[in-house]
Amino acid sequence: MSKDKDLQIAGWKAEEKRLHEEYRRRLEELKASRETSEIVGKVLTRGLLPLYVLHLLSEGPRNGNEICTEIGLRTDGGWQPSTGGIYPLLRRFEKQGLVEGNWEDPDKRTQRLYKLTAQGEEELESLRLGMKPNMVRAFHVFEIVLNDLFGTKGETKR
Repeated sequence: MSKDKDLQIAGWKAEEKRLHEEYRRRLEELKASRETSEIVGKVLTRGLLPLYVLHLLSEGPRNGNEICTEIGLRTDGGWQPSTGGIYPLLRRFEKQGLVEGNWEDPDKRTQRLYKLTAQGEEELESLRLGMKPNMVRAFHVFEIVLNDLFGTKGETKR
């Protein structure tokens, strides 16, 4: 009986070790994912956020939370800007005359919807024209480095 109990305990210890190793592996994957997201977020927020916010507003009025959510959805969660970055940008755009913000219910002031103005449409087009060559160039450089580090075109490794 003692031998059976020892085998059972050994099995439990082996399972405990396996679960602990799986936990550590998943924790590392989560940390790497967060770090990647933070890096991507910093690059995108500084260079592309104003352009992307104007683009989203060109599709129709939105509030800041909707903008954050939509960016997250469109980038498969790879870029999730915070409302703490969106709302100051929207206020700046409003002061510059690029967007117009109106309270959905002026009496309650619960949700402010922003829409693109004619001046905002002009700015959006200007930013698109100015950013596109730089983005194409940047993507080309990333593709070269990616292929150089991980394989030739079509054979990149993850």
